[in-house]
Amino acid sequence: MSGFFGHVDAAPLFYGLLLAIGILSMLNKLLSADWLTLAVEVIVFWIVFSMHKGTLTGGMSAAICALIVGLVFKRFVRFKQRR
Repeated sequence: MSGFFGHVDAAPLFYGLLLAIGILSMLNKLLSADWLTLAVEVIVFWIVFSMHKGTLTGGMSAAICALIVGLVFKRFVRFKQRR
């Protein structure tokens, strides 16, 4: 049984899970009318994805980058305005 799991590639599963989380994140921003953060997240995903020419690794890195930017951007802008 352990020989079988040695040949299983979990990257597509992880990639699909990451994209689903990213889509839910963008959908949440769309439904809550958080337009600026949504635009930033979509633009970051598009730039990073196009830089890596649409490969699986590029898509995964774009999804991770967009999720991080989507989570941090609003807090960073709010922190910057308090100063």
